[in-house]
Amino acid sequence: MVTRVGGASLAISALPSSISSRLRSTSRNLGIGFLGAGHGISTRQIIIDSSPWSVKQRICFKPCLARASQNVDDEGTLVDEDTLQQRLNAAVEEEDYVLAAKLRDDLRVLHEDSKAAVLAANSRFYSAFRRGDLAAMRAIWAKGDNISCVHPGAGNISGRDLVMDSWDAVCGIDHDFPIKIELKDVQVHVRGDVGYVTCMEVVKTKGSSWGAQVATNVFERINGQWFICVHHASHVDL
Repeated sequence: MVTRVGGASLAISALPSSISSRLRSTSRNLGIGFLGAGHGISTRQIIIDSSPWSVKQRICFKPCLARASQNVDDEGTLVDEDTLQQRLNAAVEEEDYVLAAKLRDDLRVLHEDSKAAVLAANSRFYSAFRRGDLAAMRAIWAKGDNISCVHPGAGNISGRDLVMDSWDAVCGIDHDFPIKIELKDVQVHVRGDVGYVTCMEVVKTKGSSWGAQVATNVFERINGQWFICVHHASHVDL
């Protein structure tokens, strides 16, 4: 049995019956739903002291990704957006409209999930920028030499080392971090393993303003995680 808590899932099978029953009762009171056993993929372990249940032991819960959050077909095969689109086209050609409707819905859910993930990566980028956190900035950028960055009023900078050097300079400027960055007119587009966000940055520091920049941030999905690979910002007069 697997229970979902705060976007993660906890495998609770094989627990002592006294504990698992209390977990189920607590979950029902909190409005937490259950998923059938076997629908999760163990990722890491969280050790929780079970003393609230008066059991003198430590229990290991394994967070799982629910099957519903995976791109999995009825045969248990992982599929991507292009595969779903091909199957949808084939179903329409074969006039299997029931299957086509299901694939269309699956495609829409997958697309919306990808857009949310790209927006989350975009938020991590600007969070690092606001704090002047170079370590976090390094973590969000892709590691290939094909990445590039254009800061306002500057030319194109290409390659991981040079791009990181540029952010080292930005984060090293004598500002009182965190700075204020307001994002306006945010739009996100995703196709397969590439997504991009367009927005307007309004950057302010204590006692001064950098004005507004129109920005485009391009992200690439690598091993299931989204990384920024292009940042282009240009001044604009409001």
